[in-house]
Amino acid sequence: MKKRLLIRSLLGFVVGAAAVHIFTPAISYFAFGEWTLCAPELTDAMGQTGAIILQTALGALFGMVALGGMCVYDVESWSLLRASLVHCLLVLVSYLITGLILRWFSADPVSILTIAGMILAVYTVIWLIMYAAWKMEMRKMNALTEAYRKAAPHQGD
Repeated sequence: MKKRLLIRSLLGFVVGAAAVHIFTPAISYFAFGEWTLCAPELTDAMGQTGAIILQTALGALFGMVALGGMCVYDVESWSLLRASLVHCLLVLVSYLITGLILRWFSADPVSILTIAGMILAVYTVIWLIMYAAWKMEMRKMNALTEAYRKAAPHQGD
């Protein structure tokens, strides 16, 4: 499990660092009609270079938490519900902290609740899609197992 955590965290580091620099400009363009590398408030506070460095670091950390945190699904003693709730909470809290520091949204309760609701909705949709895919995969495996049992010579004949 430690090896899986390390690999997923390293992958998350790279994906998070890259994704933050893809999504932030795209969202700024669709929201404000202009391409910006970082939130203008962050750039004003830290300068362009400082803002980019901080955004890269926090994006990488968020990616590490989101992908590395998927190891909770590997804890065999945990139910799917428990693992899902823990992972969702990890993603939610780390996104809210990252978003507040990077000034993607304001710190007022309405903004935080709106963002939290959006994250929960997206997480739920992704979870349902993955659950349906896993369920289909299990059905295929069960069908293959059943076909193997029927085709295998019976012992004791």
